[in-house]
Amino acid sequence: MKRKKVLVIGGTGHIGSYLIPSLVAREYEVVVFSRGKTSLYPESFWEKEIKMITVDREKEEKTGHWQALVEETRADIIVDIICFEPESAQILIDTLTGKDVHLLSCGTVWVYGKTRIVPTPEAAPRFPENDYARKKAIIEDKLLQATREGKIQATVIHPGHITGPGKTFVTPFGDHNPETLQKIIEGKEIYLLDGGFSTLHHVHPQDVASLFLRAIEKESKAIGESFNCGASEAMTFWGLGEYFASLFGKEFYFQNISLEEYTEKFGYPEEAAQHIRQGCCVSMLKAQEVLNFIPRYSAREAVASATDDLIKRGILKVNK
Repeated sequence: MKRKKVLVIGGTGHIGSYLIPSLVAREYEVVVFSRGKTSLYPESFWEKEIKMITVDREKEEKTGHWQALVEETRADIIVDIICFEPESAQILIDTLTGKDVHLLSCGTVWVYGKTRIVPTPEAAPRFPENDYARKKAIIEDKLLQATREGKIQATVIHPGHITGPGKTFVTPFGDHNPETLQKIIEGKEIYLLDGGFSTLHHVHPQDVASLFLRAIEKESKAIGESFNCGASEAMTFWGLGEYFASLFGKEFYFQNISLEEYTEKFGYPEEAAQHIRQGCCVSMLKAQEVLNFIPRYSAREAVASATDDLIKRGILKVNK
């Protein structure tokens, strides 16, 4: 039986580095498009099992070379992890129209904007609040509309805050600064915006990869649908701080401060403000009911896994 071919666009990033080994293990033929600027993580034996094609999407789309490369791969399945522009989505729609290809695109839980329903289901209205989220919402709409019109066969996956080995994660303050985490390890006080009661929905990158894989294997149920991807539960920023401190046997020391007061004293913390004021707690019920998918990692397990990796890489220091 001929192996199915999967094209992963942006396969050397955080999600791709977990998805590709899973695809190889299941004996898919894997082709990866990458700009070639990121090394694979974690490095493993499976690198020799894939075909790497170096291509600059933004540049090559303008010449038509990128579209030609997509067609030349003759993939049965395309996983697009790095579609950030509506124009790129339209180019892919035009390239795949009429072809028997399952397209899976990576969205974001940020399309929902400020949390209005807890947990937030996929059917909730979209109120994106920044340019990144607005573009992702437009991309989702384009892909699913083209699917309803019978032009393509698309699925959209909306990951939460990806937390696991390979990168830093959102801190209790709301940024990605590891110095915030280091202060907690050392028993020092940090600022906690608005009491830390806003929610943050972690997800381990392996669970994101696993949901993509489940959607591939259950394509008849996945096509035309979008799915949230988070851990089985969300955490508050205060809860994250308390848990992180407990990993080192420490108390969580913080000074509660409103976003307005912090801005007045230190300047507007844009990244932290977006995380704090939007909140995030998405429902995983649809993924469970439609695809029989249950996340493997809890939010705490994802945080612990990411923390261990930061220590191993020397980004966080622990006195023994």
